[in-house]
Amino acid sequence: MAKVILNPALQVLSGDVAGFVYRQQSDGSVVVAKQALPDPNRDFTEAQAEQMQKFKEASARYRRLLEDSNTKNAYEQLLAERGSTGRLRALVMGDILKAPKVSTIDLTNFHGEVGNTIRIIAEDSVGVSRLSLSIFDTTSSAVVEVAEMPMNDKISGTVEWVYTVTTTITAGHEVEVRVSAYDLAGNVMEATKTE
Repeated sequence: MAKVILNPALQVLSGDVAGFVYRQQSDGSVVVAKQALPDPNRDFTEAQAEQMQKFKEASARYRRLLEDSNTKNAYEQLLAERGSTGRLRALVMGDILKAPKVSTIDLTNFHGEVGNTIRIIAEDSVGVSRLSLSIFDTTSSAVVEVAEMPMNDKISGTVEWVYTVTTTITAGHEVEVRVSAYDLAGNVMEATKTE
């Protein structure tokens, strides 16, 4: 078993050194792994090539996202809330690669009248940063109402919004409720429900 004692000139070791990859963990420990050498004769399947392209695009997007100090601070705050075991790059890359989803649009208390409510639940692997809603009258082809949920700088993995309607829908008209969920990485997922 080898023993290494680092002197003050070499207290932090990370990256690729002599065919080994050194990763400094947040608790001060160092993980060492042999660097995998790429096989120049390997042919990738179409699915593997697509996945590698997704990671290349996500990596480029990661650098652009962290150039914005507000976005970087929001990710760092989420990382601090989750404890010291997380890594910023892993958190951001995971957020980039997985879009949020709108899991519930509940229209049981919506009958087209002022004061009715629409209940929405949205989820994201890292956090929902914004929710927007629009009520579209499909009979008259017009947007009746538009709203956005005030997040108050509190990003959460699951968000519930009970929206109180402020406009009356003409009797007999069919409406479509459109909800968009956004995450910090800029991914958007839209869901619709017709009443």
